[in-house]
Amino acid sequence: MAGRPRTARWITASLLVGAAVVLGAACGSPPRRDCFARVWVSESAADVRVRGSWDGWQGAWAPKLQEGGGRLLRLVLPPGEHQYLLQQGDELFVDPTNPLTSFREADGLEVSSLLVEDCSRPSIAVWTVAGERDGTARIDAQLLASNAEEPLDETSIVATAASGERLSIEAPDEGEGSFTLSASGLARGKHVVTIEAADAAGTAAEPARVAVFVDPVAPKWSDGILYQIMIDRFRGDGASALSAPSTPGSRAGGTLDGVLTELEAGTFDELGVSALWLSPVYVNPDAAREGADGNLYEGYHGYWPLESRAVDERIGGDAALHALVDAAHARGMKVILDLVPNHVYEDNTLYAEKRDSGWFSPEGCVCGTATCSWAEHIQDCWFTPYLPDIRWQAPGTLDHAADEARFWYEAFDIDGFRIDAVPMMPRASTRRIARELRTTTDPREATFLLGEVFTGPEEGALQQLATFLGPDTLDSVFDFPLMWAIRGAAADGKGGFDQVEAILAAGDERFAGSGAVMAHMLDNHDTTRFISVANGDASADPWGASPSAQPTTDEPYARLELGLTAILTLPGLPVFYYGDEVGLAGGGDPDSRRVMPGENALSDRQKAVRDVARKLGKLRRCSSALREGSRVPIHAEPRVWAYLRGDPAADDFVIVAMHSSTGPSSAIIAADGLPPGTYVDVLSGTSVEIGPGASLEVPPLTARVLVPAGSPCL
Repeated sequence: MAGRPRTARWITASLLVGAAVVLGAACGSPPRRDCFARVWVSESAADVRVRGSWDGWQGAWAPKLQEGGGRLLRLVLPPGEHQYLLQQGDELFVDPTNPLTSFREADGLEVSSLLVEDCSRPSIAVWTVAGERDGTARIDAQLLASNAEEPLDETSIVATAASGERLSIEAPDEGEGSFTLSASGLARGKHVVTIEAADAAGTAAEPARVAVFVDPVAPKWSDGILYQIMIDRFRGDGASALSAPSTPGSRAGGTLDGVLTELEAGTFDELGVSALWLSPVYVNPDAAREGADGNLYEGYHGYWPLESRAVDERIGGDAALHALVDAAHARGMKVILDLVPNHVYEDNTLYAEKRDSGWFSPEGCVCGTATCSWAEHIQDCWFTPYLPDIRWQAPGTLDHAADEARFWYEAFDIDGFRIDAVPMMPRASTRRIARELRTTTDPREATFLLGEVFTGPEEGALQQLATFLGPDTLDSVFDFPLMWAIRGAAADGKGGFDQVEAILAAGDERFAGSGAVMAHMLDNHDTTRFISVANGDASADPWGASPSAQPTTDEPYARLELGLTAILTLPGLPVFYYGDEVGLAGGGDPDSRRVMPGENALSDRQKAVRDVARKLGKLRRCSSALREGSRVPIHAEPRVWAYLRGDPAADDFVIVAMHSSTGPSSAIIAADGLPPGTYVDVLSGTSVEIGPGASLEVPPLTARVLVPAGSPCL
């Protein structure tokens, strides 16, 4: 694996390059673009120099002391990508606060990158985007002049929605280059607007792409609920229930139309869902291939990209994906796709075209084998002998990944991605993808990036998650440490709620300042199902005669309800994995990917779990306390947990309590400090009185979610 220079974390550095920044132009000149490359270091770093590719890495450029503090190196560079490192003595460093890196072609060393734009053309800066529930929209934008300093030609402004409708142009100011766009009568959903403008000399800016969402279910991702779908295992055309595949590794026949039909039936609305996460839709090979366990698997899951820019016809093809995304948007829901940049299938044309150009890691190192450990080769091993691994040090690979993501994002009008196998790639890859999407579609919030960073249960894993979070990279990762802790407290009893509370506190500290929205789940397609852990048979062999059984006793379902209560009432982004809401059983992959049972196959106890999931989902959609409120721990011991969400002073709060023991006695939680009054348990519908000095009783294997009587969310 190529090396990376040491990062000098004590150097305060920042970067401004290629952004649409308004300069103080000469009197009478319009605001113009700023395409200078800038590298800042702290005032105390007088001996730090900058070495870069612009002069063949020969010079040692000294940042100059500035009156306002800090040291600045300002460079005039041609448009394109330029690389650099900071140097102190004989040590070389990547710029610690420039999120963009790449790899030096000569030696594969990771270096900082400057992406300099072309200032011979004007650019369109979008400052504000607002879509209202009444169907109106407003966009404030500005043409920033090129180096020629020509002003805006207001007659050149054209703003067109994807439907073909033109937006109105208001208050154009040629001197400032500013203008406002407005629309009314917009239907609920997402509207992509293309803005075109030119300067007085007729030089056109690159069109701006703007996403306006009218009346979304969840304006912010932290307000919402994500529903994960393994397309092949969910529903057939017309939402028909699927038969179990012939083997655990075979196709079952699920389609995008099956998802669409459930969407139109209100299935996801009933759960309070605000966004769908679809498994990869790439064309996958027909052939069954041998897995690491010696069994044969088909590409039903979508993670073997044979064709990187087409939707598999077996799930409905391009037209079916367009139809699903359009229908979701019309209901105020968003859609994210599973993006697989780490590898391709061996018959993908990219492998044939680029294998001799150094684009792929050498064959022979298969992840987790005796001679290719995960610890030493996580970024250059192949998942399987038929999945070539991208070698990111090769020139062109970073741009290729960004282009692939942009294709799916724009061609199918989706709202973001779940990015697969994040730790198997250098951070340069996900950061390049993030920059490409966020600089080509406004506003930044229009693009949501959720990363898979699989970890164990220990607190130290939180640092690994934090490594991939921040304003210039991923918005979210799955909180595996919290998942394992909730399982230990509520599913198998190997841990306790006090440990859950400790993980939450440590996570709050570790993720502070990242702006991240942590994704909370009970299980997913790569883990055993929560309910099978609670049932004690999650380790059963799915290929054998006795795979994990669908529970027939009450306790596993009650434990699942505790878990659902936790993830749906904690801060963050709750994630339903399809089947969680009906207690679908399953061991490890592929058993955790059983077909979604049809209505007639559900037991009364499974339907009762679904009722709980619906009540919790609807409460979260309604309650600002659950979506945005603070969380105050009330009680935390191994088998009893309680906390408050929201602000009692504003009469906007929810009390959550749960008891994971089997009994026979109820847990008694002191209610000191809780506002006295009458409450209603959203899950049972019973009334609960809390007075001064009173206590809260929670029966065994029970969760209580209390809201004040008279709450509009009842």
